[in-house]
Amino acid sequence: MKRKLLFFVNPQAGHSEIRGSLMQVIQIFTAGGYEVTVHPTSAPRDLTRQIAERAAGYDLVVCTGGDGTLNEAVSGLMQLPPADRPPLGYIPGGTVNDVAKTLGLSLDPILAAQDIVTGREFPIDIGAFGKDRWFVYVAAFGLFTGVSYQTPQEDKQVLGRLAYFLHGVKALGEVKPIHARVEFENQALELDVLDGLVCSTTSVGGVLALDSLGISLNDGQSELLLVRDIKNLIDFNNVSTALLKSDFRENENIVSKKVRRVHFTFDTPVDWSLDGEYGGTVTDVEIVNHQRAVNIIVPR
Repeated sequence: MKRKLLFFVNPQAGHSEIRGSLMQVIQIFTAGGYEVTVHPTSAPRDLTRQIAERAAGYDLVVCTGGDGTLNEAVSGLMQLPPADRPPLGYIPGGTVNDVAKTLGLSLDPILAAQDIVTGREFPIDIGAFGKDRWFVYVAAFGLFTGVSYQTPQEDKQVLGRLAYFLHGVKALGEVKPIHARVEFENQALELDVLDGLVCSTTSVGGVLALDSLGISLNDGQSELLLVRDIKNLIDFNNVSTALLKSDFRENENIVSKKVRRVHFTFDTPVDWSLDGEYGGTVTDVEIVNHQRAVNIIVPR
């Protein structure tokens, strides 16, 4: 009896390779012993809703698109009881593809499909943002929020990762520090923050390479990074160098901690991005790491 595969395609994702390879990808899944059902995503959150309603009846769910598409897929899976969550295959088709880089997934749709058929399950941590939102690799506010969801889609497609960097530099002069109270692991900080990240990835926005921090994708801990307000050019140079080198030791402008749970309180509403897409505006939010919550297929 053939196993059942539910295949979601996002036609609006950054790169068009999947559209030209769609039939070959389906053939690979079929040859691998799957009965394939294809569902083109039609609107924001459609993928989340479809997975929450249908995924429990399938042996494997596959999505193609960018990091935002992956976020929608995982958000749907997290609405199911752990025992009902099928493994997830991911064919990267976005602009920056932070998760794909971290997991070593191929950016070639054909190779990615073959890896899904022959690969192995790898459990990853998932972050809860409040009570009903989820993220795979990063929740952010401040500078990187604007870098992500405010970058025009046409710029993302043409310029790729450079678009994020260019818009980030432009936004630096526009971002005002955010006063925050941050509570974690029996500690509390009150500070003015230029940029805040809670992440479980070695790449953020295709710009920050965090592989030197010893980040694990399934140890139940997230990396908390807070960039304090920059007062002068010397501070700016120090922070820029530290971010590019991922070396935050003895840098008084950057807070770097490993956390399982972190609580943010703000004086005024603050915009957040989740996995590179707009995640809402809050004055109070708790972020919790759910260890090994979803199995994603990676190459052997």
